[in-house]
Amino acid sequence: MRSVRTVLFWLHLSAGVCAGIVVLVLSLTGFLLAFERQINAWVDAPAVLQGPTDAAPHLQIESVIADLRDGGQGVPTELALRNAPNAAIEARYGRERTLLLNPWTAEVVGQPSESSRAFFGIVERVHRSLGLGMRSALGRGITGAANLVFLSLLVSGAFLWLPKSLSVASLKSRVLFRGGLKGKAREWNWHHTLGVWSLIPLFCVVLTGVVISYPWASNLLYTVTGTQPPAGGWRGEGGPQRNGSNRAASSAGAQAATAQGLNQALLTAELQIPAWKMITVSLPKPEDKVMTLNVDKSVGGQPEQATQLVIDRQSGSVKSVKRFSDNNAGRKLRAWARFLHTGEELGWVGQTIAALACLSAILLVWTGLSLAVRRAAGALSGYRQSLTTPEDSDARERLA
Repeated sequence: MRSVRTVLFWLHLSAGVCAGIVVLVLSLTGFLLAFERQINAWVDAPAVLQGPTDAAPHLQIESVIADLRDGGQGVPTELALRNAPNAAIEARYGRERTLLLNPWTAEVVGQPSESSRAFFGIVERVHRSLGLGMRSALGRGITGAANLVFLSLLVSGAFLWLPKSLSVASLKSRVLFRGGLKGKAREWNWHHTLGVWSLIPLFCVVLTGVVISYPWASNLLYTVTGTQPPAGGWRGEGGPQRNGSNRAASSAGAQAATAQGLNQALLTAELQIPAWKMITVSLPKPEDKVMTLNVDKSVGGQPEQATQLVIDRQSGSVKSVKRFSDNNAGRKLRAWARFLHTGEELGWVGQTIAALACLSAILLVWTGLSLAVRRAAGALSGYRQSLTTPEDSDARERLA
């Protein structure tokens, strides 16, 4: 058992030294991204909107679209409405721009912060590919490998955490932070204590990171549940999500979209799902007979709360409903993996836990690398000292 522990220790140490810097980068950027959704919403929020009177109704959505078109803004590809009396309407023009509108007057009251999105865009690129580009095979390969190594470090670290002999004192030294320590003793205590307290959330974050990084890991979720992986990757299977073609449409192509039947479709969606918090509608083309609305009962990041409705433009009747529960088990696990990775699946509590786990990982890397450097320095010092012994001095003189 002692030899197994020794081999595992050196494997743990070697893997940590090799992947430590990349894991540090992933942890730091993960911490910065933890509350991206809330920060962007706070930065983008215009001044509290007030209607003409407290009871003043919002404009009909078709009227809002008409005002945008007549005002020279053009017809958006998507509209996003939030179920709050003073929330702005988001008019999205593909990926090019988004306008925030007063729901009573259709007046443009702001746009999403470019600086905030640019900052988080850079952080996300570093997180996914070390800044080498979102599609960089090299960058994503390095971060994916670091995720795998980190997962092995967590598993091996959990075994090495166990004391050689169980006692109250040995457990306390590994479970509780001890004051008054310095240098190696402090770092050893921090490394063990942080490791045990953050083990479960870090394991979830890192394991889901592996699923996101590797298609084989993603497909494994389908295999173990006996379901067929989608041909185009996990996003290739239908579900409550935004229409990719509309999101990518240019503002020129958006002119072909129409708001006909939108008022009735929104009313149908609100009656169908009274507890909605956000409705996103992809504006159809004139020849389309139906329109698609994505209705979310959460603030985002909880796929089981989202429903996709396909509504007839003429009658306003629901043609089809796609709920999260309609997906196969593999698709559900893959969606949960995406939002467990960020903690959003559990709301702000989960995001806080994920952020703290990332912060803990930063300190684990720092203490682990520091302990490795101290060990290497001690070994080198011992080697140099051995060369100064009388026997070694005589040997060097004979060789000279």
